[in-house]
Amino acid sequence: MDMEKFVRRLKTSEEEDVDLEELRGQSPEEKLSILQDLRDEYYRFTNEDRKGFQRVFRIVEQTGG
Repeated sequence: MDMEKFVRRLKTSEEEDVDLEELRGQSPEEKLSILQDLRDEYYRFTNEDRKGFQRVFRIVEQTGG
């Protein structure tokens, strides 16, 4: 099976319009899936491992008084 290859060059504003049109045609579930994929890729890119909520603890030293 031969596939024809082609390249289409777009200006930046045209690229954004194409992306928005594609996004508008997707279901909410598909949009959430894309968002989760982007989050996962970001964490791999930054070498962060965030599973669940980030927790912050602070230890306060109490002085006698």
